[in-house]
Amino acid sequence: MMKHALFVLMVALLATPTSAADADLTLVANSPPGGPGDKLWRMFEDNITAKAAGRIHVKKLVHGELGGDDVGFQAIRKGRGQMGIAGENGFAQVIPEASVLNLPFLFSSAEECDFIFDNIWTPEAKRIADSRDIVLLQWVEIGWMHLYGKKALTEPPNAQGYRMRALPYEASQAFLKVVGADTIVMPTPDVIPALQTGLISGGESSLLMYVRTGLVDYAPHLTLTQHSYATSGFFANKRWLARLSPEDRAIVMSAFPDQAYIRSDTRASLVQELADSKTKGVITHDLTPAQRQRWEAAAQPIHRAVLERLGPAAQRIYALVQAGKKEFAARK
Repeated sequence: MMKHALFVLMVALLATPTSAADADLTLVANSPPGGPGDKLWRMFEDNITAKAAGRIHVKKLVHGELGGDDVGFQAIRKGRGQMGIAGENGFAQVIPEASVLNLPFLFSSAEECDFIFDNIWTPEAKRIADSRDIVLLQWVEIGWMHLYGKKALTEPPNAQGYRMRALPYEASQAFLKVVGADTIVMPTPDVIPALQTGLISGGESSLLMYVRTGLVDYAPHLTLTQHSYATSGFFANKRWLARLSPEDRAIVMSAFPDQAYIRSDTRASLVQELADSKTKGVITHDLTPAQRQRWEAAAQPIHRAVLERLGPAAQRIYALVQAGKKEFAARK
């Protein structure tokens, strides 16, 4: 009887809304210092300060202090951080279906990508995350992915035998391998030393990470392939969120700038970033329509191969995306 009473008491305590001490909030991310993320975090903290009347104390570990996205995401899942941003190589641990959205040349325009994310992928991803005990609040756009190197990579044969860093998720590795690149997977801190020593000569990256992390200094050619559209996710620890009072839960869930604002702000900043990059030594290469067609043709076979490896759940998402693409085309 005593054991039963203690068990009931423990359950009741866990279900009780948090005390002020429990409302300490550690934010985790791997945003480059000085990038657009700094402004977003300031806005988040200002909103918390204005609305929470001192009940929620924010600590920011948003410049990779804990490590890369994989480490940061695990910190959020296990409660060492309560909220934060993680890229796919972090959240794919829980949502491997996300690799579908990074298949090369899946999207033909940012508008098509927006339609798929807003109407199909976001509700699916939130449901999947919740079923796996983490809360996806929204996406945080990064932008188009491109190829960088010590030479231009405007044709698929340019990558044949070229030593390239692949990102630590399925679609990236399959894409570079299918065009014959000699790929190696490595964490972000190792990339610049690898470029310096010749271990690699290129890779794939968003414009922001390419410029802000110094890749441009060792691989000045940026081929604007726009082969996939990268996003990070803004996540919260599900158990921590549930323990907050309803008022504080509403505050933290609405404090971050919304997806529409981030989308507009990110795209405007990337236009300026691209213009500024040319003063930092970046040599950009646009693809002609014919070159893009050849890249698309080279990459197409990996769609089926990746889907087979990821399994039925990913195949279902891919089918939904293809249906969404048809719906988007019909609306134009």
